[in-house]
Amino acid sequence: MTIAMTGATGNLGQLIAKALIRAGHAPRTIASVRRPEKADSLSMAGIQVRHGDYDAPDTLAASFRDASKLLLVSSPERDDDVRLRQHRAAIRAAAHAGVRHIVYTSVAYPEKGKLPLHRLHLATEQAIRESGLSYTILRNAGYLDIVRFLGVREAALSGILLSPPGDWTFNNAAREDLALAAAAVLTEEGHEGRTYELTAARAWRLDDLARAIAKVTGRRVAHRADPDMHGDIYRLLPLSESRLVSPDLARLAGGPLWTMQDEVRRMFGETARSS
Repeated sequence: MTIAMTGATGNLGQLIAKALIRAGHAPRTIASVRRPEKADSLSMAGIQVRHGDYDAPDTLAASFRDASKLLLVSSPERDDDVRLRQHRAAIRAAAHAGVRHIVYTSVAYPEKGKLPLHRLHLATEQAIRESGLSYTILRNAGYLDIVRFLGVREAALSGILLSPPGDWTFNNAAREDLALAAAAVLTEEGHEGRTYELTAARAWRLDDLARAIAKVTGRRVAHRADPDMHGDIYRLLPLSESRLVSPDLARLAGGPLWTMQDEVRRMFGETARSS
């Protein structure tokens, strides 16, 4: 079985490629990338690097040739109309190239979301289902490194973790675990027709984050709401489903997941997972 993948030089794609390499699948992996010169490390590891550009569908079909599975990592294009056009072009190219199974990186609980992002992913999922190809949908939660943008370092210094008023809840997952789940689906059978919600094993709140900062730093930290505080994260969070969790990611990743406290430890230079 040969796997083709898009997005192999992106943050998530690189981790998936590394997981495939560790699994010994490099000789049977094709990286379809817009700029092959940026994929030297993949080539050196044994992955076949081919030129494939979302905006040049002919190059996609050629780059997917001989692959039975395609990992379609969603395009990084900012314009959602363009992204959807690119995704549809990639799906058509996969069918033309003889790909039998598409694995797509979507977003968690898109039916419950209220952002253009959610409509984009739902439309792409629908296009995949209508293609007649076998498929697996990986609905990835927001990335766990959101922790780095919540004032953690400031809280460690001041003793106060600030946020706007609200019941803020997070189900974010680490890219590393999402990559392990993707690699498992790509290299195993039995995932056809499945849609997985890939979230943290348990949701967490800002009081939990304050306790994690205190545990990691040894300083007293408390969470406090500030009515004068604003920010894009807190503006957008209610427009996504960030409370629900699923066991899918832990099962596919094959072990304990990287937690919010682990991410705090990583911020402060400690790489060991919490016990």
